[in-house]
This record gives sequence, C-alpha cells and structure tokens, in this order.
Amino acid sequence: MSKLLILHPYRETYTDIYSCLSQNHQYTILIDDSKSDSFETNKPTNVTLVTTQHYPEKRKETSQEILQQSHFDAIVALDEFDMVLAAELREQFHIKGQSVSQAKTFRDKDKMTQKVSELDFKIPHSRKISSYAELKNFFKQHGDIILKPLDGAGSVDTFHLKRETDLVSFHSDHFWKDKTVLVQEYIYADVYHIDGFVYQGNIIYCEPSQYIYNPLLIKKGISAAAVSLDHTSEQFNKLVDYASTLSHGLYPNGTFLFHLEVFYDGHEIIFLEIASRIGGARIRQNLQYKLNHNPLELLLKAICDDSLPTIPKTFPVTGWLLTAKKKGIIKQLPELTETIKKQYSIFDYTTYTQVGKQLNDAFHSADAIVGFSCYGSTFLETKKNLQGAEAWALENTRYEK
Repeated sequence: MSKLLILHPYRETYTDIYSCLSQNHQYTILIDDSKSDSFETNKPTNVTLVTTQHYPEKRKETSQEILQQSHFDAIVALDEFDMVLAAELREQFHIKGQSVSQAKTFRDKDKMTQKVSELDFKIPHSRKISSYAELKNFFKQHGDIILKPLDGAGSVDTFHLKRETDLVSFHSDHFWKDKTVLVQEYIYADVYHIDGFVYQGNIIYCEPSQYIYNPLLIKKGISAAAVSLDHTSEQFNKLVDYASTLSHGLYPNGTFLFHLEVFYDGHEIIFLEIASRIGGARIRQNLQYKLNHNPLELLLKAICDDSLPTIPKTFPVTGWLLTAKKKGIIKQLPELTETIKKQYSIFDYTTYTQVGKQLNDAFHSADAIVGFSCYGSTFLETKKNLQGAEAWALENTRYEK
C-alpha cells in the first residue's frame, strides 16, 4: 500500500480526481478551503482532506505540517504553480520523484529553452532580460517578438510586440522592478500541442493536436481550439518522434505527464515550451474519451507501481474549443440539445459562466464562456464539426455592453 500527498488547488470536478484513485492506497489531498464543498460528495473512505485558506500562500506551510506527521511515498502536483514546491518538499522529506532541478527545467522558460537547445533541438532566438533598454535592443535585432514571464502559464502576461509603439507600455521603471522576463523572436508557423504520458522513460501515449487558431488570440475575442492529428499522417509520426526524444532528454527514466507546444511548418519543428503536467482547456476530456481512462488515473497507478490498464491502439480524432470571454453582461448562453450534440458529434460540453454575470475580455488562454469537444473519423471532419459547433455557440451567446 502506498501513501500519497496530492496538491489539488482546483475543484474536484475539474480533474475528477476521485475517479482516479485506487482502493488499495491512502491519499491525503491538500485543497483550497473555498473549493472544499466540491470534495464532500462521494468522498472515498481512503481519502483524507486537508483544507487551507489562501492556498497559494499557505500550501507550503500546510504541506510541511502534513509531511512532518507521517511518512509519504509520493507527492503529486497537478498544477503548474505547484511543480517546484512539490519537488522542494520531496527533497526536504527524502521522497522519490522529480527533483528541484528537473522541475525548474519544466517551469523556468529560460532554463527550459537553454536545456532544449543543449539537446540540439531548435528554439526561437531568446534572451532573458530585466530592463527596458534590453527589451529595445532585442526588438531592434528581431523586430517582431514575444515577451513572457519566466514562470508563466496559460499565456498570462504574454505579449506579442510587433511595432516600436508596442514597447511604450513597458517603459515604466515600475514594470521592471524586481522583474526578469523572457523575450523571443515571433515565429510565423502553425502551433501544435503534444500531450503524452511517460512511465519510467517509456512513452505510454503521445497525442499531437494542431491549434486551429493561434492560442494568443483568445485575448482578442477569438476562440481557442485544437484538433488531434490523423494517426496515418506524416506530421503525426514526426511530432510523436520529436516529443518522445525530447521528453526522454529532459527527464530520462521519469514517470510524468507532459504538455508540449511547438511550431511546425510541415518541414521544421521549433520548440515553444513544455510542462510536466496534463494540458489545460478540454485536453483532459479529449484524452479520456480516446483512452477510456483519465490520464491522471494512469499517472497515479504508475506512481504506486500498479499495473497500467490496456490502452486502445486506435480511437477517433477529437477536437476541443473554448469561446472567448468578451466585455459585457451575459444575456443569453447556448442551450445544448440532443439534436445539436448529434449534428456536431459533441461528446463533452461545459459552461464557465452564467446569465447576468458581468465579464471582462479574456485574460488567459482558457478564459472562456463555453467549452466543448467533438469527434470525427478524420482531422478535417472533426475540424468541420468543431467549427460548426462554434458558429452555433457564438450565435446563441449574447452580451449587453
């Protein structure tokens, strides 16, 4: 029997974590007090819940108190911002798993790109900077750039700077106070996300998907969306080989989920970023539909040395889409019917807001009104279903300015 500490800042329904747990192990789940109600229903008897107020500020202290009281076999972090903390706790309490150095490679964008470059994978021209003068100099050299936080996620505080006037808002000394960011040349190519699971260095599954809209555009009111590739396509095999080799180079013999993003123009793959966690948006739901198992279930089984279930060799193409938030008061939301589900092959649907709520424009890459997933027999069929459902959702979403 294994004893696991799981850091879980979300509501239970965001991950369906209870469905991923085995009766043969003991689980302590650290949760945010504001989300504790979602964990009370159907709580397994082998789960201990520990709540903490102000989760971001208190999670470390509370985790240390838990670990001082009893021995744990593993610490599992699900959120991007808990990865380094979990690694620090492992080292402090002598628990096996991802080290601090490894965790920082997946979190610090500068360390990440340097390591990927050392492994002989192409990266965009990049530089870590901490002043407006350095920003101007890099922009002068490349003329079209991206500015992002070193430890960011979900495109928060990520900016595409195309003109010199775009730099003006970063001139303030207040912006640069104790701040270091990464700047990179902007790459004009299709963007793909590749989601996989590695068990002791071996790829268990690896699924590439193509963004059908640039994910940064959700801040401008454009939907975020992606469709998985046909397994018979040349780009599928190329991207799977790339992800397999890169993940092994970054974390040899590791057991982890990964969410990788790359640029690919059909000829050359250029690295964008990678995280040692499951992807956001509706990626988990898409993978679960394909694999018949929640990827988090596979991760927890592997950590506990349980036998992994048999995963299907073939499955449908799937796609996910989030409609972007826009400024205004929501007056109408789409109502999903069986007819619409059948028409667009929708297998997953959720609403992120409610009628009467005052909203602002999207702030990050998953800041949405509704999210849904569709399936099809091919990439093109699934893309058509997804965009048809998008048109229906947008037509039936109404705002009051």
